[in-house]
Amino acid sequence: MTKSFVFLVALGAPVTFAAWLLDGSYIAMFIFWNLFLLGLLVLDILITPKKKTLQVRRDDEDVLYFKDENEIVFYVKNTSNFALYVQGKDESMRHFSVLSEEEPDNWLAPREEELFSYTVMPTKRGSFMFRHIYLRYTGVLGLCTKHVRVECPREYKVYPNVRDLGKYRLMLQKKRLMTGDRAAKDYGIGYEFESLRPYVVGDDYRKINWRATAREHKIIVNQYQVERNQPVYILLDIGRPMSYCVKGYKKLDYAINAALILSDIVNQAGEKVGLMVYDSMVRSHIAPGQGAGHRNLLMETLYHVEDNRSTADVGGAFRVLCEKQKRRSLVFIFTDFELPEEARELVAHIALLKKRHMPIVIFMENESLNSLAEKPIRKGRKFDKVVQTTAVEFRDERRDIFRSLAAMGVPTVESKAEDFALAAVNRYISLA
Repeated sequence: MTKSFVFLVALGAPVTFAAWLLDGSYIAMFIFWNLFLLGLLVLDILITPKKKTLQVRRDDEDVLYFKDENEIVFYVKNTSNFALYVQGKDESMRHFSVLSEEEPDNWLAPREEELFSYTVMPTKRGSFMFRHIYLRYTGVLGLCTKHVRVECPREYKVYPNVRDLGKYRLMLQKKRLMTGDRAAKDYGIGYEFESLRPYVVGDDYRKINWRATAREHKIIVNQYQVERNQPVYILLDIGRPMSYCVKGYKKLDYAINAALILSDIVNQAGEKVGLMVYDSMVRSHIAPGQGAGHRNLLMETLYHVEDNRSTADVGGAFRVLCEKQKRRSLVFIFTDFELPEEARELVAHIALLKKRHMPIVIFMENESLNSLAEKPIRKGRKFDKVVQTTAVEFRDERRDIFRSLAAMGVPTVESKAEDFALAAVNRYISLA
């Protein structure tokens, strides 16, 4: 029953009261009024088109973007001879926040089809099946409401949000303009010989050129620069440390966005990019390539990647990469650690990777740890002092890991979660 019918029923009270004042026949008026409305309601139910007169189809677009507003569209066609007021609603789905305040509705003229849409924001990447659409339409006389559930399945793929690629491509273009499209030199890392220069305190003794030293009677070292036109590999850790949330989203989500954006920038620079996803074992491997087809392959591989609680086998992943990729490559490792033991595992095995490739490790800043370490202690709060001391110890251990990697000649980048992609792209552009 509609609000209109309820209003007419309520209207019977003053009508019955008026009949009682006039001639006292309020009982007859009460019965007549309710039977009359009941008859109209039954008539409305009978003449209102049946459920099968409404036909539903979904929009062809089945791609949504994670952490972005997306419009869900479906179409309803009225095949009856009456105009109908229709409200539509999709089945409720987990991992989607509906941003539209009201249900989509439309007046459907006879034999016409109208578009219904509402806005959602996915809170999780992956593939999701929407199976049913629920419709509610008002009767021809406006007294009854009919409900129908229509089976209209559609799989929606929620991809990482890479709609801001334009600004990163602009960064690459600006770099090219600044350097005249020439390679900017980045000394101190890499294995491509660039020149000779006198030794300075702090230089790695392994870079000493003994022949030049004997000839010049002073210590001379080799100066290297990053190799050019080499493949770029992205190693993505999906183990336990990447499963923790930062500012409402998992670290892995930030890393996947960064990996896709970085791969696009690498392709824009004319270089090939490969991918390896690993935890306790290698889950996916894509050989270096470029072009739109390769970019789509990376997207299809990453959009449904899930984190897990396993400990990443860093050494195993590095060995597989060295076996599969013989040519020297620039390797971006997206990882993190919560315990020093996990980081020491990375440090212990990265020497193997460095023999054949040039690794760069991208870490996500532990903002909560830094906040605890720097938080002012209130007077008389011994517990706060203990927490801060522990946080400072963990922070110092984390910095020791960075120094250990730097001493091995492995560049590291640490950035905030929201700047994770920007940090990776900036590091690549500095080498491009």
